[in-house]
Amino acid sequence: MPDRVRSGRRLAACAAALFLVVMCCAPAVSAQKTADAPEAADIDAPASFAAMLAKAQAGDPRAQCEVGVAYLNGDHVSQDFRQGLAWLSRASDAGFAYARYVLADVYSRGYAGVPASDANAYYYATLAAASSTLGEKYKDRAIKLRDASAARLGPAKVAGLQAKAALAPLSDMVDNAN
Repeated sequence: MPDRVRSGRRLAACAAALFLVVMCCAPAVSAQKTADAPEAADIDAPASFAAMLAKAQAGDPRAQCEVGVAYLNGDHVSQDFRQGLAWLSRASDAGFAYARYVLADVYSRGYAGVPASDANAYYYATLAAASSTLGEKYKDRAIKLRDASAARLGPAKVAGLQAKAALAPLSDMVDNAN
């Protein structure tokens, strides 16, 4: 068999294996049940999504997080990464810790149509890790995301991001137990 054919077959096999690894190891962002995570059952139907969207538009940070996750995953709404990130950012800006964790995860992996960003992953993971309302499982994951991002950033960049994080609203100031 000619070398070109063998190379082509090896390349196709590698591409197929890589596709399977990416699909299996990079699951969609999901809202897990914790003290600070939205209930997945809250967005089981388009009608409940509309109700959740109304709450989000009224300023409820938990609802903003749920709507953001729904848009990222395309759950009961057309998938829209820009809308998902916008709603998650609003929830984070209000101090909702789980939204901060999701944003850290999204930016660390480059999920949701955005390029991976160690600076954004570090910033959001720092905020999530500092939360007293985030479940231990997510807090531990946020710490790992923060530390991995810090290892790739220089000390000056980390110091600047720490200063920025110090100015963010505390998650304890938000009703995270809706």
